[in-house]
Amino acid sequence: MIRINRFLCFLIVFSLVLSFVYVVYAATFSLNVQAGKELMHPIELAAEDRVKMTIKVLGQTSSSVQFWILFPNSTNTDYGEISYRSIEFASEMKGICELHFDNSNSSEPKLVTLNYEVEHYFLGIPQIPFILIVITVFLLLIAAGYMIMGKYS
Repeated sequence: MIRINRFLCFLIVFSLVLSFVYVVYAATFSLNVQAGKELMHPIELAAEDRVKMTIKVLGQTSSSVQFWILFPNSTNTDYGEISYRSIEFASEMKGICELHFDNSNSSEPKLVTLNYEVEHYFLGIPQIPFILIVITVFLLLIAAGYMIMGKYS
């Protein structure tokens, strides 16, 4: 009986540790966009990922750059000239999402602060509840197996 309890405790701890791996990927970048240049920042996404980002632009005289996103399916969304922007979107397919910061119409460099988080989804369910459901079903199957084995031994 003690071996079974240790095994179940191990399974529970292991499943909890597993459920917190890759829940949300978050990053903060400070990007220097030189005068007269364009800078591209890639983000790798899986299908159904949800992205939340905040962009803030700082410059000496003007604090704005042209910004657009090129999605993995080759479509793009142009946000025009931005100085501060919060954006949320869902990835339709796996691939690289390119964030383009264009400072070609300016004679001064700009500092762009980019904060984003990527939340993974499986079958339309956020990753952590999905993993917890799978772990719960797995543990229930193990418990049912032990009960059935106890009846026949």
